[in-house]
Amino acid sequence: MLEEITTIQPYLTLLPDNEAVFAPKSAFLAKHLLPLISIDLSVVNPKWQGKIHLINPIEPYECYIGSETTEFADEFANENWFILQLNDENQYEWLGNPNYFQLENPDCDEELKQHSQEMHQDYLELKARFKETGKIITRCQLKYPDDDPVILLEQLGGEVSRSNWHTPINEYFNVTHINEKTDEEIEIHDYQGRRYYFVASVPGWRYCIHGADDILIFYQPETKRVLFTFDWT
Repeated sequence: MLEEITTIQPYLTLLPDNEAVFAPKSAFLAKHLLPLISIDLSVVNPKWQGKIHLINPIEPYECYIGSETTEFADEFANENWFILQLNDENQYEWLGNPNYFQLENPDCDEELKQHSQEMHQDYLELKARFKETGKIITRCQLKYPDDDPVILLEQLGGEVSRSNWHTPINEYFNVTHINEKTDEEIEIHDYQGRRYYFVASVPGWRYCIHGADDILIFYQPETKRVLFTFDWT
């Protein structure tokens, strides 16, 4: 397990292009998900190959992602979690109903639309600064500069601990404690018994003006499916 990674490593690709992250048939995801960092899976487990991508969702503006669109929820996307399919080109494909995203619906309110525009503009500015400097420099850092190193990943590999993300995902997956005496070492399995292994986490606000206090990404090697859930303090 590695914690608080602050320097660019050969196994990391910062701010990858949308075309590298989203499959052509799921290109609409670029409207809703901002690619932050790509990770070589072999760093987490030498038996795994390819790349996995940690993304920051535009939604929610309030509540959880999926809270306002529960009528479109299914086995691939629900309140505060969703699953993406990793294809052979290391691109994500959407498995659920596109209307899971509020912005796909005609009754989406103007406040969320404005939030989306602000997030995309902030992201484009972040990418431009990275192209110019080779560094992640957020809008907050421009306004309040400090000498602390930027944390690119909070944790890579290892086990994950219980926190606010545990609910409501535990209603849809088999979430168990390896050690019942502590909140450490939690495993997630689907109801077919296949485990989702923890890969990495980082706060969304480490990169963007808005984001979860922790974005958590899990990988299921048998299916090449990727589970995202989010911690909000």
